[in-house]
Amino acid sequence: MAAPIRKRAEERGQALVLMVGAMVAVIAMVALIVDGGNAWSQQRIVQNGSDATAEAAAIVMAQRFAGASAPAPGWDATVESALTAAGAANGITVSAAYYTDICGIPLAPDGSAALNADGSANLAVADQVGSGSLPTTVSTTPDCPSHVVGPAAGVLVLGQKVIQTYLAGAIGLSAITVSKQATAAAGYLQESCSADQGAACALLPVTIPVDIVSCDGSNNPINTGTPWVLGQVYKVPLCKNGPGNVGWLDWTPPGGGTSELINSINTPNNPAISLPSWQYITSTGNVNSKGVETAIRNYDGQIVLIPQFDLTCNTGNNGSPPDSTSPAINTAPNYGCPANDLGGNGQNQWYRLPSFAHFQLCSSADAACVAAGASFGAYINGNNSSVCDTGNGATSCLVGRFVRIESSGTIGPGVGGGSSNNKSIGVQLIR
Repeated sequence: MAAPIRKRAEERGQALVLMVGAMVAVIAMVALIVDGGNAWSQQRIVQNGSDATAEAAAIVMAQRFAGASAPAPGWDATVESALTAAGAANGITVSAAYYTDICGIPLAPDGSAALNADGSANLAVADQVGSGSLPTTVSTTPDCPSHVVGPAAGVLVLGQKVIQTYLAGAIGLSAITVSKQATAAAGYLQESCSADQGAACALLPVTIPVDIVSCDGSNNPINTGTPWVLGQVYKVPLCKNGPGNVGWLDWTPPGGGTSELINSINTPNNPAISLPSWQYITSTGNVNSKGVETAIRNYDGQIVLIPQFDLTCNTGNNGSPPDSTSPAINTAPNYGCPANDLGGNGQNQWYRLPSFAHFQLCSSADAACVAAGASFGAYINGNNSSVCDTGNGATSCLVGRFVRIESSGTIGPGVGGGSSNNKSIGVQLIR
């Protein structure tokens, strides 16, 4: 009688082993679905974080490209700091970053291409961010298809994020590392200006809201909250002084008056401007100056660069003299402006510039402008309600169409005018 009992016990033991194996298989399958799915969804997050981090580093390269003075820590340390801050803000770790040219080709410390014989990247010999210096400048024009490299203009970022698992720990996998790569480079923006303008759009010392602005019955500015549409002819109204309206910029505060404004229009003398940026406003609304109107009309039919603003900051400007200390470049909601200083009375305060508009001023040769009753790009001197009042009460306006909006990178110093032949500089993800 004992033999059958032993047989049944052995069968129960085998069944237990099979059941445990089946449970492990089920857990592994569920872990694959849950943790694998989570890892898959995190790939887009890590990619976006790597993209943003590469762009942050390339913006520093754009500042250098635009001729900005070298920061105290040096360019390499500043690029590394931008990488670290952007990576932390986007929840990723930068495992490594390397300098590239505008084609995205990694560069060795001597400025040569860090490539294998088959054309693939050889990061083992590439110049890594944080090494203490940028690659030596190679005095050649880059040719991307031929792998002929140019000077350092971008950064290749290897971003990663370690994700703790929910169920896979039961089978010995407690974490999953998601890794992504991104490259961003800075360079001159192409096709921003018409062919007969040479190499540069003129940067006008006037800023307009990022959204369509109107005027009420008392000629006070009203922000509609609707962005400008590219290609459409607009009459940008100049309501009376007040925040939310067109603002006349002064690159060397405190204010220098109308004559300084006219000079900055005729021969742009702006500093290198990185986006976003705070800039000082000495006056808003209708300057009502024949000299200003004439200076702007010199650009009729041409594309000019016009800064756009989305926030005003009154940093103690009610004092005497006004405080012309720039707010910090910071993040939302106040972007560096103290909460009690948001807004203001229009002049002698700071405007936040998140973007630049490539704006083509009207001319008598533009049929769409003539049909809209505007043969010039500026109607500022005197009462121009016959042209500018589209039901918004405006007596002055700028007239033209938005060709392009630039929201990242650095706009070069003294763009337009003179003989500097500068262009605007932008940042772009290239792979």
